[in-house]
Parts: sequence; structure tokens; C-alpha cells
Amino acid sequence: MTAFNPGTDGTLISTTYEAAFIEAAQRLQDAEAGTDVDNISVNYFTGDNTVQVNGTFPMTQSVGTNGQPSFGTTEFVTTTFANGGGDLKSTNLPNAVLELAQQLQIKEKAQTGAEDKVQVTYTTETGLIAIAAELNVAYSVNQTDGSTKITTSTYLD
Repeated sequence: MTAFNPGTDGTLISTTYEAAFIEAAQRLQDAEAGTDVDNISVNYFTGDNTVQVNGTFPMTQSVGTNGQPSFGTTEFVTTTFANGGGDLKSTNLPNAVLELAQQLQIKEKAQTGAEDKVQVTYTTETGLIAIAAELNVAYSVNQTDGSTKITTSTYLD
């Protein structure tokens, strides 16, 4: 399990990187609702118990004083977002989605035999970042009120 520390009093409350990524992506899609922005889509498939996240974000890029390139995204939709001071360093929701996707991709590459479920592509010529992910989820129905709960499955150590 890839433990994620959301910190305290932050927007995200999930405790694994997989769940935090899906939570952040869903919150970002919700924030886009009713605006002209459509940079992310989160789609749940009950037949095969998966969730797909696809996003195309505007890229910010710079070269630091040490010569190291740095990439991020703009806050392209207004959201209320609080960094809880845990593992996440981003201070806005679009960058949090990007950071979590990148962390998952890094963890996949570091773990022998891990499935390639998250792809992040930086295209400096067009100034766009593409995120494509498909993670497993489980569905359950609350026996008290009938609501459906979606739980993101972990796949990394």
C-alpha cells in the first residue's frame, strides 16, 4: 500500500496515493462544472471496476538557478483548496492532481513488476501536460441509505 499523509485540515483526506489522486481529480472535475473549462474527465466503469482519469493541462515551465527544469500547471479553475501540510507540496488543486499523478508514475517505475496505470506526458513545444490513468475501484452499497461508495484499490507497495 502506498501510504499518503494528507496532513491536517487540508482539502484531501485520502490515505493512499491512489485514492488521493482519484479524490483530487474528482474534486477538480467538480470544480470545472458550470465553467467553460473542461481540462479533466473522471469516468467510472462498474462493469470492469475501473476509473479512468484523462486530463490536458496548460503547462508552466522554467529553469531554476541550478539549471534544473521545472514544470507545473496554472490554477485554471478557481477552487477552494487547502494543503494539509502532509506529503503534498502543491498549493492549488490542478497542481495537486499533477503532483499525485507524477508521484504514482514514479512509484510505478521504482517497483519491479508494477503495472503501468498512470502516464504523464509533458510537451514543451505545445505547452501542454497530458495525464492518462486507469485504476481499479470497488463499489459497495450502504445498507442504511442506499448510497453507493467507491473505494480506490491500491496496486503499489
